[in-house]
Amino acid sequence: MIIKKILLSFTLILLLNNNSFANDDDRKLPRPPLESSGTMIINWQLLNLTPEQKERIRTLRIEFQKLSIKLKSEIDLKQLEIEKLLLSPNSDPNEIRKLLREKILIESKLKMEALENFLSIKFLLNSEQLAKLPKAVNLK
Repeated sequence: MIIKKILLSFTLILLLNNNSFANDDDRKLPRPPLESSGTMIINWQLLNLTPEQKERIRTLRIEFQKLSIKLKSEIDLKQLEIEKLLLSPNSDPNEIRKLLREKILIESKLKMEALENFLSIKFLLNSEQLAKLPKAVNLK
């Protein structure tokens, strides 16, 4: 019984330190997973994009933002369910584990979608623009 309480307390601490409680600036948009500690900012002017590229990139970014909003909402809902069960005196530990696995899967999907979005944008660039890309990227 004591071990169960310790594990529950430890799990609660881990979940409360999770990214779902990160400050709002970190939660605006998922970033391409190139640097886990920072946000990638691209200086688009440096790449001299064509009007067609600009429009296609804008469309890709809007579609990604729609998807990321949906996935972040699902993550937040899973987190709320987990917290509710953690604080419930009669909760099933297996249900908590199941919800945490589901939340982690959604978070992984969001990271993969961020990567795919970045790769889709990168695919639109010509060789000259790709050569300039490292200079256009600023990791914050």
